[in-house]
This record gives sequence, structure tokens and C-alpha cells, in this order.
Amino acid sequence: IRILGPFPTVRNTLRGDVKLSKLPSSTTKLNREGVRMQISYTSMVDGTGKEILAGKADNIKYVDLDIWFANEKVIVATVPPIEEDGGYEQDPLKGDGSNVLLFVQEENLDEQLEKLRAA
Repeated sequence: IRILGPFPTVRNTLRGDVKLSKLPSSTTKLNREGVRMQISYTSMVDGTGKEILAGKADNIKYVDLDIWFANEKVIVATVPPIEEDGGYEQDPLKGDGSNVLLFVQEENLDEQLEKLRAA
């Protein structure tokens, strides 16, 4: 199979693992409790169904998020601070919000994916 065109509508799927670990209550001066979620991407399945493995450990990509609240409708997460900056000085949700991620439940996910041509 050969994909033609400069902008093919081919969907690539990332595969990997998720690890959860409880953050110590001393993570912030406010003693908030949270969970560190580490997502690792170890392979990709391209639009033709071929799986491309990361190969060596240097090619595995990691994403760390600190989860502060989660229920069926919403997840509130922050990008962890750089350890050299001293970690969380105060409230992890304080500031201009540039490190905060808010995930909300999509009522009709299939319809939204169709609109994006990602279904």
C-alpha cells in the first residue's frame, strides 16, 4: 500500500504504558495529595497497520502529569515543575494557569471524532 498526497488522512496510533504513583503529601507546602501519572510511548501503528517500535530506550517518549482531581466528568492535572526549580513552592494550581491541564468529558465522542476525521 502506498499513501499518496501531501496531506494524507491517515491516522497514526500511539501505544505505550501508564504508571501511577502517589505523590507524597510533602510535595507542596499546603500538603495537597496527588498522583503522578507517567505515560510512556513505546510504539506507533501507522495508517497501513504497520507497527513501528521505539527500539532502544532513548527513543521511548515519556509524559509526566500530576493529577490533583479526577471524577467521571473532569480531570485536573498540572505539568510537574522542574526539580531544579525546587518543586512546588506553594499551591500547584497557583499562577497564570500555564501549567494546568483540564480534561472534560465529551458527551458524544464518536460524533466529535467524525468531525475531526479521526474516527
